[in-house]
Amino acid sequence: MKTQETGTRRISTLAALSVAGACFGLVTGWEVGHFIKNSHVKDLSWSDLLALTLAAFLLGIGLATSVLACTRRGQAILANPRSPDYSRPVSRAQAVFFGLQGGVLLLAGAMLATPVIVMQTQSPLPPKWGLLSLWALGLSFAIQTALNIAVWRRSDEVFRRVISESGAATFWLFQGVFFLWAAGEKLRMLPAVSSWDLVVVIMALYLSASMVVSYRRGLG
Repeated sequence: MKTQETGTRRISTLAALSVAGACFGLVTGWEVGHFIKNSHVKDLSWSDLLALTLAAFLLGIGLATSVLACTRRGQAILANPRSPDYSRPVSRAQAVFFGLQGGVLLLAGAMLATPVIVMQTQSPLPPKWGLLSLWALGLSFAIQTALNIAVWRRSDEVFRRVISESGAATFWLFQGVFFLWAAGEKLRMLPAVSSWDLVVVIMALYLSASMVVSYRRGLG
């Protein structure tokens, strides 16, 4: 009887999360579609489109993490997504850790999307808007760095290994890809890329590597 009740609670929780995710996806898709419709999509480069996609992903995960971190049941889900009933108590330190993670993801998504959105909504871009945006990005980066340090200090050994291995994998992957592309560019076989293109590629590689390493380490 208890097992059946536990399974019912788990199904109800997963159903509620699915509905919430679908609603967020609908709203996000609508807003992104509205933005693309009102902007010059043909003027967006592949890196801008990829940056907006990655930003939407980071904002979605960050918002979900932040919302779940506000309730005890949500904290239990974040602590152990494979738990049968999500009833395990979570310490205050863990709750703070999840909140910090959500903040890091939200800032990462906002910072990645800001340059693209500003350039699309302010064309031609006034110097004061460019300077203001750059100052805002610098402040956001400083805050995110502080949050990342706090996350690292509160992380266990497994989570720190995920961060380290993801960074190492990204470095070696990017080193190889960038070398081949630079060689092709030098030989005039490939087009030149900008620093923004490289940043977006690094972010995509890091997210991919972190998801693979997290799964292999059993963090889901």
